[in-house]
Amino acid sequence: MTGISKGFLAATAALFSTVAVLAAQSLTIYCENDPPNQYVDKSGQLSGFTIDVVHEIQRRIGNDDPIRLVPWARGYEAILTTPDVVLFQMTRTAERNPMFKWVGPLMEDTFALYGRVGARFSIASLDDAKKVGTIGVYRDDVRDLFLTKAGFTNLERTTDNIANAKKLMAGHIDLFAATTSSVGDIMKAAGYSGDDVKMVLPFMKVQVYIAFSNCTPDDIVRRWQGGLDFMKKDGSFARIFKNYFPAFDLPGPAITTF
Repeated sequence: MTGISKGFLAATAALFSTVAVLAAQSLTIYCENDPPNQYVDKSGQLSGFTIDVVHEIQRRIGNDDPIRLVPWARGYEAILTTPDVVLFQMTRTAERNPMFKWVGPLMEDTFALYGRVGARFSIASLDDAKKVGTIGVYRDDVRDLFLTKAGFTNLERTTDNIANAKKLMAGHIDLFAATTSSVGDIMKAAGYSGDDVKMVLPFMKVQVYIAFSNCTPDDIVRRWQGGLDFMKKDGSFARIFKNYFPAFDLPGPAITTF
């Protein structure tokens, strides 16, 4: 009995030691401006779907590291080069899969090219889209990288996707790359309506995640994933998701092979 008690105490001490180390290890948490997922509301506070999810995960696992809003290119450079960086939302692709550690999925989405309502397009494929005058993309995000790799030479890059919406409506670009879940909010933030644009060509279906630097300790990533998994089990994730995306389906199981 004495031996068991000592073993139990040793295991318990080790567990609390591990938890204390994990709790003490700070993370640098970045997100981009991408309504309705992440944005600054009228009161100056970070709000949005992913903000609500991340805050709830943090509450459950005892993490209180602040979330900072930065341009995507800055956050992406940091997560590539700096330990213990978190960046969201990030699309999980074959190229990125081995580069980061992942918590999710948070949602499933479709990337598409959007144009002004009333504009005439004859686009049935990506090859057709290569012949368009200019396509606005968000610098260094997955849509930019995908279209660049596909051989597009007519891309016009910006560090703010809302600027793409403004340029589209002003006639400075012909199309811009966006996601089905956020294009309406991007148009609204630019001072327009989602009804002012139309989907011209869907080109990629994806899952999006919270990404961690590849050198982040696995125990930390597992704790974050566990927090999200419990949210999905108790229904709190679904409540947050449907509050922002009532017409969208909840994400399915994680796609981990490409």
